[in-house]
Amino acid sequence: MNADLYQVLGVRRDADGATIKAAYRKLALRYHPDQNPDDAGAEERFKELAHAYEVLSDPAKRAAYDRSGRIGGVNAMGGPSFEGLSDIFEIFNSVFGSVGRAQAQARARRGADVRVRLELSLEEAHAGGRRAVRVPRRRRCARCEGKGGEPGTRVRTCESCEGSGQVRSQQGFFSLMRECKRCQGRGRVVETPCRVCGGEGTIQSAETLEMVVPAGVDQGQTLRWEGKGEPGEPGARAGDLLVEVHLRPHPVFTRDGLDVHRDLEVTYTQASLGAKIDVATLEGEVVMKLPPGTQEGRILRLRGKGFAARQGDARGDMYVRVRVVSPEARADGGGERRGGLRQGILGKVRDLFR
Repeated sequence: MNADLYQVLGVRRDADGATIKAAYRKLALRYHPDQNPDDAGAEERFKELAHAYEVLSDPAKRAAYDRSGRIGGVNAMGGPSFEGLSDIFEIFNSVFGSVGRAQAQARARRGADVRVRLELSLEEAHAGGRRAVRVPRRRRCARCEGKGGEPGTRVRTCESCEGSGQVRSQQGFFSLMRECKRCQGRGRVVETPCRVCGGEGTIQSAETLEMVVPAGVDQGQTLRWEGKGEPGEPGARAGDLLVEVHLRPHPVFTRDGLDVHRDLEVTYTQASLGAKIDVATLEGEVVMKLPPGTQEGRILRLRGKGFAARQGDARGDMYVRVRVVSPEARADGGGERRGGLRQGILGKVRDLFR
């Protein structure tokens, strides 16, 4: 290791002790092995930081290093002496001590999130409302009430980790947090495991829940239902239910953001003379006016007939692309109600002879 100690900590050569300590705290938190598991580069960087701080935080060692880059005849980057490291351990305790243990315990105790898939038609996504969702998840064991032990037997706090689920091991001048082997990270020791859940405190199950789907949900969006995931350890909150929305393909409509697109078949007569046509939308049928002289491929807009935004008052439109077909094809394959079409055509023909 030949890097300049001041560069290692990212400080100027005239930095005072407080600046050096602050720089070390920041970088130590970033590169600590607990924060970067299985990252050899981060571990090596952490060692460099610890050594740089050991030298530059000691006035005598810093002065020797400033004069010659060596301390007491030993190259400054040749390795730490492990003397006078109480300040480093103080920083470790403040950065990775009680706060780090509390965070680790909170992560261990909280229940796991459960992710499920919900398939909706475009009409269902447009309208929103209540939908049944099948949720496979673990639930608290009723026999042991989630404690993991047979009723009447003892469940005690793990002596090795004192209930945290993790133990600290000291390696030279830095420390690592590891999962407690005695309790396997649970923080408790079950003397007689529950015969129903095997000491886990939870059992696998499935439940049908009715959830509210907001109007306007789109493909790939995830709806979160707090507290409906797997149960946490005693005293901790449950995980969340994450519902991923998937929209089924529709035979008529396609969605583009808040807008909806569709094709509409009309006859040559309707396109030439114009007509009032009943058009199916996601909200039911509406009457659309087809202007005289409409050409193949013309796109007409029905305002406000798209999707409503999940937030705010914005609303999309429906865009109708006109497809001109022969009367025979229209009669055979038309999907719209034809009573209104015929009335529109007959009315136009009557107008010609008046």
